[in-house]
Amino acid sequence: MESCNYFKSTHPQAEMSSEQGSTGMNEKTILEFSVNADNNLKNFKKELSLVYQSGDFSMYAEKYSGNDSTLVYKTYADNGNISSTIKNYYFKKDSLILVTESDKVMNAEGDVFKDVRTYMRNNVAFRMDSRTASSSAAIHTLPYLLIQPVDNKYPDANYEDDIKGLNDAIMGKDKFEMVFDNITTYPEAHYINLKSKNRSNYKASLLVNTKDAFIDSLLNTPLTFKDEKLRLNWKIVDKEAVYVPVADTTTSASGLNK
Repeated sequence: MESCNYFKSTHPQAEMSSEQGSTGMNEKTILEFSVNADNNLKNFKKELSLVYQSGDFSMYAEKYSGNDSTLVYKTYADNGNISSTIKNYYFKKDSLILVTESDKVMNAEGDVFKDVRTYMRNNVAFRMDSRTASSSAAIHTLPYLLIQPVDNKYPDANYEDDIKGLNDAIMGKDKFEMVFDNITTYPEAHYINLKSKNRSNYKASLLVNTKDAFIDSLLNTPLTFKDEKLRLNWKIVDKEAVYVPVADTTTSASGLNK
């Protein structure tokens, strides 16, 4: 399992001093690391998943790999008109050091925005803080407040499973392995529709704005490709996967590396 290398210890070290532990980092240096990573994402190798859908739920993932062993995962999830979530996972030299989560919950009384940061050491959360507001603009003006641990510890979270799921989504494996179902035609666009090879509830589609020889083949002989795994290029625009013609890129893996 690819994610195992990122989780080397489960020994509870949450009480260790800020200068100890597998990373030797405290909350201040962890935040500085995450800001620096975000500022340099444009220079990292980028991989991205398709946009997977199951009912009203949709999600996609991004993976950024730096030359200095910095690794950042980002996942974007929407649950119809109910909620949306953005989660970031920051790794330094194979150690998960920070998980951030930004939630928006929509209801009749008004929207609620909440940010939570979980600081990790040796695969154990040693600090959590959060802030809550009624608007996106307001929440960025508020300070984070410490979440008090219960019985001197924070709730366990299986981040190893999270990362395995994100890797599977990016690589198109397991429940995210997609095969061709059909291609639909509209006056101004086409959609390549994919379904799960393993009969999971997930499906995916790609908007086709520009046709190439491959799209012509799908349109002319769709039954030839039925239930086959396609080699596709795509990018994400406004939370939608958009097909990139072969002539525009030489990549054919999980999305476009940009």
